[in-house]
Amino acid sequence: MENDPVKEPRVEETLILLKKIWVFFLVGLYAACLYNEYIFPGTREGGPLKGEEIFLKIERVLFFGLMGLGLLVDIVQIRIDRSKAFLYLFASLILGGLCNLIAMGQMKLLNFFVG
Repeated sequence: MENDPVKEPRVEETLILLKKIWVFFLVGLYAACLYNEYIFPGTREGGPLKGEEIFLKIERVLFFGLMGLGLLVDIVQIRIDRSKAFLYLFASLILGGLCNLIAMGQMKLLNFFVG
């Protein structure tokens, strides 16, 4: 076949680029969660504090960007190998959802050791 997607280098390059951007968004989301936890530690019942709202909006944008990129990576991945369908979408959902809890736990652990 002439137009075999597996042998087409553009598809492979696109997949690699999308994966790199996906990792960049994941690291950005983690950094935003960690910085939010550093500035405004703990959880509240009455809603976010005055300056915390902007961090929550940034985290939402990065999370939904991560989900969208996960979907794009999966679409390109399906074109190459159908058995790896929806891998990045599920990873985006799980890792993006747990990002705030991980950042909170690491900040508590850091505060415990540093004082």
